[in-house]
Amino acid sequence: MKLEYTKEELAVQVAALEQLFETVQIVDPYRGVLLDPATLEAGTESGPVPTLDESGRGMQLVQAADGDEMRIYQGIQVDGRPCVLRVHCRMPHDSSASAGAQNSYDRALAQYQEDMRRDYVTGVYNSRYIQEEYRLYAEKQAMQGKPVGAVMLRVNEYWTLRDQESRQAAECCLNTAAGILQLAVGTDHEHAVLARLEDGLFVAITVGMPAARLAQTINQALESSRRVFSITLARRGTFTVTTASAEWGETSSWEMMLSLAQQRL
Repeated sequence: MKLEYTKEELAVQVAALEQLFETVQIVDPYRGVLLDPATLEAGTESGPVPTLDESGRGMQLVQAADGDEMRIYQGIQVDGRPCVLRVHCRMPHDSSASAGAQNSYDRALAQYQEDMRRDYVTGVYNSRYIQEEYRLYAEKQAMQGKPVGAVMLRVNEYWTLRDQESRQAAECCLNTAAGILQLAVGTDHEHAVLARLEDGLFVAITVGMPAARLAQTINQALESSRRVFSITLARRGTFTVTTASAEWGETSSWEMMLSLAQQRL
């Protein structure tokens, strides 16, 4: 498949793909809007684009109102402009399936979607959820004038445990830390959400409250908690967490807000 098109070539490609797929769309990944394939003029909102791999491809399974579908994404260039080609493929429907079999299928698909949003070690959200789903919500709130901020949290002992003890010990440390951090951040996603970004790094995004205040709440929770985890069956360890925050108003950009908070760690 070609990855670079002129507008004329793209129109031909879209027409060909429409013979095979339910829907074919062109997305501006930076503004989150649909583009007219002929003119590249912006239209309605497109929803978040999933994280693409090194070849510019991505995929989502979506439970839509009119049936389950797979959405396939491919990064392309149109007259030198970065865009994303998105095709919708309706999932096969087994009309002879019993109610129990259909229920099992629906639950399995819902569980798959939830697992894709979660960190496999700690159970908190992962960077995919933050970037693909929560970011859109946070940016809209910031545009409406609500305070939005990020608190970066580094579990300082993570790499020492990986290098000198074991991966299991490091992950046990992260699990204990995540439990304390999740209690401090809370479960009201309209106001804050916790996610693990990578290795020993977490981020808490706050909406409606200054990030510095959330950082203070987290630090108080850490100070009042037993930060003890198992290194082996016979040995215990303790951990520390370094925090740093940044406000949307300092940067007016999602990427810069996260980058600034990480720089301050």
